[in-house]
Amino acid sequence: MALYRLEAKIIGREKRGRSVVAAAAYRDGRKLFGEREGKTHDYSRRSKGVVESTILSPEGSPSWAGDPAKLWNSVEAGEKRADAQLAREFILAVPPELSASEQFQLAVAWSQKELIASGMVAEVSLHHTKTGKNPHVHILCTMRKLDGDKFSAKKPREWNDVGLLVTQRESWANAVNTALEKAGRPERVDHRSLKDQGIDRIPEPKIGVAAAAMKRRGVEADPERFQLVRYVKLLNDMRPHVRTLERLGQTRPKVGQVLWFERSRLFMARLRENVSSKVKDAWQSLIGTRQSRERDISR
Repeated sequence: MALYRLEAKIIGREKRGRSVVAAAAYRDGRKLFGEREGKTHDYSRRSKGVVESTILSPEGSPSWAGDPAKLWNSVEAGEKRADAQLAREFILAVPPELSASEQFQLAVAWSQKELIASGMVAEVSLHHTKTGKNPHVHILCTMRKLDGDKFSAKKPREWNDVGLLVTQRESWANAVNTALEKAGRPERVDHRSLKDQGIDRIPEPKIGVAAAAMKRRGVEADPERFQLVRYVKLLNDMRPHVRTLERLGQTRPKVGQVLWFERSRLFMARLRENVSSKVKDAWQSLIGTRQSRERDISR
């Protein structure tokens, strides 16, 4: 089932001195040496989950921009602040109805149009999980444009505009739907919120990598995140029934009004009284009949 997802976030040093070289190695499933920290980041064991990866850059970019190690080490070297923003990441859900090749080309074409055309350099990596249920793409983008053979002195502020992200979300939905239509598939996605779509449902929270790992490793049998997802699903299952009760005026009582659950309680109380009365009458009748027979026998 095709699902919509476009998540954008910033990768910075403020969280335990994170390295964009390490982030790139993880997303591409390779081994990269981080020159700034003097450390090798080896994620080659994850290579099975990485279907395909490539670096995209504007026309006329220096050759080193196509080398992952040189690209991301250059990004690290160009940022001096301890809390520097190193890269922007987009995480996109790609339709499982498409082939791996179609999924990757979809992400590449969208990146060329929305990111590279504006001056970003981006590494696009298609990931497939073991279950095959969550194909997705990681796009790691530079925060600066290339200026000749180096990065620009200033970061483009327009890349941080909220309106741009809104446009990108809609653009990705259109790209996915176009690809599905081209493949002859009936599925479609929508970038709008459930509320804007007129869907009366609470958005389900993501389980997340950490909670999934805890459950998989047996650290916690039922992590809180799994409980939360089940709770939200239960609320969504109950939602149509609650709406029906609201239409019937059964959720906000008026003076003297007996609500549906009170009616049920009264009904059960009366049922118990009737059953109890019937059983009592039957028992007394049985006892009376037995006493009458004993008197007849004694005569």
